[in-house]
Formats: sequence, C-alpha cells, structure tokens
Amino acid sequence: MNTSKQVNVMIGLLFLAFLAFGAYIVNEPNRSATAAEAQDELLIHRGADLFVANCRTCHGLVGEGGIGPALDLDAFLIFEEGNEEGAPVTPEGDIRTVETFLHNTIACGREGTAMPVWSERFGGPLSETQINYLVQMITTPGAWETVEEIGHEHDIETDTDPATVVLPGTEAGTLGITHGNCGQYRGESRQEIISRDPFSEGGEDAEPTPTELPAEPEAQAMIQGVLVGQFFQTNCSACHGADRGGGVGLPLLPSTLTQADDFYVDTITNGREGTAMPAWGEQMTPEEIQSMVTFLKNVEP
Repeated sequence: MNTSKQVNVMIGLLFLAFLAFGAYIVNEPNRSATAAEAQDELLIHRGADLFVANCRTCHGLVGEGGIGPALDLDAFLIFEEGNEEGAPVTPEGDIRTVETFLHNTIACGREGTAMPVWSERFGGPLSETQINYLVQMITTPGAWETVEEIGHEHDIETDTDPATVVLPGTEAGTLGITHGNCGQYRGESRQEIISRDPFSEGGEDAEPTPTELPAEPEAQAMIQGVLVGQFFQTNCSACHGADRGGGVGLPLLPSTLTQADDFYVDTITNGREGTAMPAWGEQMTPEEIQSMVTFLKNVEP
C-alpha cells in the first residue's frame, strides 16, 4: 500500500472515530437519563420489598392505613421536572422537609403511638440506607403500584391470604407505646406536613389546606392549637382508626361510648394499665380532655 492510500485509510478511520464519538456525545443525555431511571426503579423496588416485609400490617398493603396512619398521601409526593402528572417541580425546601419528616419518623418512631424505632442507631433493625429506600419509595409518584405487585407475588409464593398477614410483634395486644428517644414529630408539626399540597404552585409559601371537619360546635374546640378532630387524626387514629372504628384500640363512636363522661376523661387522663393506651394527663389540660370526650361522644366520623 502506497503512502497516499495509507493516508486515506487513516483519514477514513479518524472520520469514523469522530462520528462514533459525536454519536456518543449526542446520545449521552438519553443514556444518562435511562441509567438514572433504572437506578431509581431499583431503589424503589428495594423500598417496596422492605415495606412488604416490615410495614404492611400496620399501614396497609398500598399505604392506605389501618392500625397505622395512611402513607399514600399526596402530601408526601416529590415531583421532578417533566413528571407525568403535570405537577410543578417540588421546591428544595419542601423536599428537605418531607424527607426529613419521613426519615425521622421511621428512624425514631412516633412518641405516644405504637410506631416503633426502626433505626439501627437507636436499637432498631434497619440501616440508614434501608430507611432511605423506604423514604424514596413513599415520596415517588406511582411507587405504591410496585409495592402492591411485590406484596401479591409474596402472598402467592407463600400461599398466604392477604387478610391474615400479621407481622411478628404487631399482633393485637402486643404493640407497645413508643416513648421519647430521638427527633419524633409531635401532632402539630405532623399536621403541617400532611396538609401540604404538592400540586400547588405556591411551594413552601403556600398555606396548608386544613382537614375538613363537621360543622357541629364540638368540632370547633381546640387542643394544643389545632381543631379537636385534627388532633385526633394526628395522635389517636393510629390505634383507634382514622374513621374511629377501632384497631389496636377500641372504637370511639357516639354509638359505642355509652358511659358517663367521667369514665372517658379518666381513661384519657391516666391511660389504661395493661393496654397500649397511654396517659395524656401531662400533655393535655383538663379542658382539652373534656373537649375530646365531648367531640367523640357527639360528632360522627
């Protein structure tokens, strides 16, 4: 091969290399997006596995709530640019607030409720990485579909009736009350988070939408700065049910509360020995406790 042909071959090879490199550069955003999407799906799948294995008995298979409060709330969703729902991008401040709330709640449990400590740092079974998987799953739109799929697959493989699934330590009568240990969110701060509207353009500056309550006068009483019905949902529904129909705790409906007010005032004030019912006498004033009793005995869910 003469020098001229060699030069032409080298030029051709360089041209092909240039084309290949250019194609790689042009496709890099798509490749990166595909890789990021695959990574997100993996993390969500891991979070879903953990949820099915540890959380479904209390919070429901798809986070609809039960013994524990619902987790499939719009308030927990974080939206990225170009999301399928057409929601505005979640502000950084909201992202930090929601993720910190969920992480601390899982890690530390909920003071005064049956939500236990899960973080290894405080004696629980989950690592920080595993807790982060759960947080990402809860905050990702559409992730509950993955949880449901994994849950059904688990039930088929183990020939389990979903209605009978009970995780160790969550049997009726065995749930204990979590007491202070690290960063728990109390009722007032939790209400601010679960009232968040991720579809609002206002972001951090938007006013939270209050939970609608019945118009009866009893519902307008305040406990620790929030409406009595909101206080119940935040602090009592985990055991007594969001519809007050019972769970770990007894139903609290007007039709079932047939004893005198003093009986229920004493129960709230001093708790019930041998049960998961804690004493609220040091956290609520006598007037607030009476307001709760009046609400429970007179206002239908």
